[in-house]
Amino acid sequence: MRRDLDTRERGLVRTLIFVTFGFVIVLLIAGTCNAQTVDPPSQMLNAYRSQRTIWFTNVWPAANALFALLALIDFAWSAAVMVLEKQDFQSWAAALIRKMMTIGAFYALLIYGRVWIPAIVDSFEMLGQNAAGTGPLDPGDVFDRGLNLAGALIDGASTSGIFTNFGGSLALVVAAVMCLLAFCLITIQFVMTMVESYILVAAAFIFLGFGGSRWSSSYVERYIALAVSIGVKIMLLYLLISTGMNVSLGWLTQAEAVATSTQPATDAFSIMGAALIFAAICWHIPKLLAGLLGGSPSLSGGDVVSTVATMVPVAAFMSSSAMAAGRWALGTAGQGAMSAAQAAGLGNDGSGSRKGLRAIGSSSSNMSSNNRQQPSPPSSGSSTDTNRGTAIPPPKA
Repeated sequence: MRRDLDTRERGLVRTLIFVTFGFVIVLLIAGTCNAQTVDPPSQMLNAYRSQRTIWFTNVWPAANALFALLALIDFAWSAAVMVLEKQDFQSWAAALIRKMMTIGAFYALLIYGRVWIPAIVDSFEMLGQNAAGTGPLDPGDVFDRGLNLAGALIDGASTSGIFTNFGGSLALVVAAVMCLLAFCLITIQFVMTMVESYILVAAAFIFLGFGGSRWSSSYVERYIALAVSIGVKIMLLYLLISTGMNVSLGWLTQAEAVATSTQPATDAFSIMGAALIFAAICWHIPKLLAGLLGGSPSLSGGDVVSTVATMVPVAAFMSSSAMAAGRWALGTAGQGAMSAAQAAGLGNDGSGSRKGLRAIGSSSSNMSSNNRQQPSPPSSGSSTDTNRGTAIPPPKA
């Protein structure tokens, strides 16, 4: 018993150390990010944006050479087929004009693609800004909103007192961590989508070189479809994130007043649930319309589960810590109750077992008497004779 009590005490000490460590980490992150003039997500996005010109400069010669090589192969193949088929001059002229028109259209797309493809993406982005009623969206603002929510909840936990109100403080710490993770997911989604658009305009420009041949022109079509898909995804993110940012202002006000609330844990968990729903919407709804453009919807319950599964280990750790604290507090009373229950159970088991043996003996005797009273079935011989005697004789010839 003393050993079990020491084990619970050590478990509680480890739990308090982990919670305090997480509390300090969140405060350090919040203080560091508030002290910076430019947020790390914005710095990363600006770094990728500045690399577009370098990528395009290095990809353009390769795309031009690929287009010329494929166009030459296509011309040679078409000319060889027409020679073998012994086509006349009119057929040669018509085939040459059609080929020049097709090659010219794809070559114009290669020359002016540096302007046309970004215009497709930018038009959808501008449409999203006008529909949402906001200007350009900065991923650092989204990340800062998550930090502010987490900081307000952590301040409420420190105000309520981690030792005097351990359960409420632990609930606020869990809610703060989950809110920060939710807004981090939203920031990651926006940054990834914008970086995809930069790669599409610059590095993926090589796919326009496949327009020189009719056998590889489908890659150009997929490239343009990808530009439309990314543009639609950016437009939806503008709509969803701008709406969520306006709604999260109320969450921030509620988080700042959580320390003086009558039910701080309930308020904190409601903010956490709303933040997780916001993250799931921003993560999967843009994939829905992009999947429809590709021919198949991509929103399913498994996607939502996979998003929430990234946050499950943190919640599991926090809940196990709370359960360990509860077990330590109720350990002595629980052991006394279990000992009394076991003693009562042992006393009842003896009388119960004797009653069970008497019931089994009486049931077996009843079964044997019933078997003796049951009449035996008729023999096969008598049934055969009876059937033989009542059989119908065959007709006379």
